[in-house]
Amino acid sequence: MSMVSIKTYTGPVTLCSRCGQPSFTDDEIGHQHFMEQWDGIHCPRYPLAGEPITMNWNQMSLDQVKAGYPDTYPYSSLSAGVQA
Repeated sequence: MSMVSIKTYTGPVTLCSRCGQPSFTDDEIGHQHFMEQWDGIHCPRYPLAGEPITMNWNQMSLDQVKAGYPDTYPYSSLSAGVQA
């Protein structure tokens, strides 16, 4: 499963019906969360998401959500590799 960033995603942003956090639908995988939510949400379906709740976003509000969403993805642990 490839992780998608909320900051660069251009498709419709929905909400997860299980946790209320932003989510999106991928044609291949289905409804899922963004990579920034890696360790910041506690959704029982993560990395997938519950049924989508469609939002009629004001573009400025959506831009603020995207810009200010905390990124908890562990980039440094990925570049460091596995420690034996």
